[in-house]
Amino acid sequence: MATFHNINSNRKNAVIYNISCVHIGSRACHEKVANELVERIADEKAYATFGGDQLEGKPVRSNHFDPHSLVKGLETIDQQVDYFVKLVKPISKRILMIQTGNHELYLLPDHDVIGAICDGLRRPEIKGDYQAWVNFCDVTMHFWHGRSSMPRGAKDPIKREANQKEWLKNKLQGLAGSADAMYMAHTHHCLVVPPTEKYALLDHGEDVHGEYFTEQPVMINGKKWVPYDARWYVNTGTLRRGGGFGHQDYSEIAGYNPPAIGCTKTTIRDCEIVNIEKVLL
Repeated sequence: MATFHNINSNRKNAVIYNISCVHIGSRACHEKVANELVERIADEKAYATFGGDQLEGKPVRSNHFDPHSLVKGLETIDQQVDYFVKLVKPISKRILMIQTGNHELYLLPDHDVIGAICDGLRRPEIKGDYQAWVNFCDVTMHFWHGRSSMPRGAKDPIKREANQKEWLKNKLQGLAGSADAMYMAHTHHCLVVPPTEKYALLDHGEDVHGEYFTEQPVMINGKKWVPYDARWYVNTGTLRRGGGFGHQDYSEIAGYNPPAIGCTKTTIRDCEIVNIEKVLL
């Protein structure tokens, strides 16, 4: 089952940083940037969602387990949980949801990592499953941590990004019907696909004018339906670096391109998403 977080608020405006794949405990985790991002959220009085893989947290039985890849003093799951709780404590009341990622999923049933983090923050209500819904400022957001790898795409960078955006949209659009925005983590890519602007000739009585427009939500049997082309589709990035850390990281062994360090930022105004943008850190 997915979790649904209906956050009661009279707010109509908000800025939400969508953060994922922090990987606390890994030597590849960009801890300096993580701390700076928390300070930024606190200074701006913004909000945050965490989309999974908060911890590196690999069990010993994992094919990717390598003790040399872990930060000294953060080798155990409990140490990683405590560090993450301390990291985000300054913004604990501004976190809307902390989601289960595949790294946390691998630790079940021995360690309920997300439960431990939320208990440490004294916010058990923000615990999110692998899929989670968040309704805030009358905007519906759907989060799926993700499982698939982003396709490498075409050789040409313009075609490659277009193919990856199309893949992201096709992957997400069937998971939720009433979502204004749909978010995925896992791939460590940072991508934003805005609603599709369309053009049509529309009649106005005796005259016809061409107009640009985006489709609007409609009501079906009393429930909101957001057309596929009217939604935002987002891949929320990572704070995990790639390359050159004095050990053989699994991303280097697999030949993954180093990811940009960043997250996304959702801006809501008058109960509508007016922008979702990449934040490179």
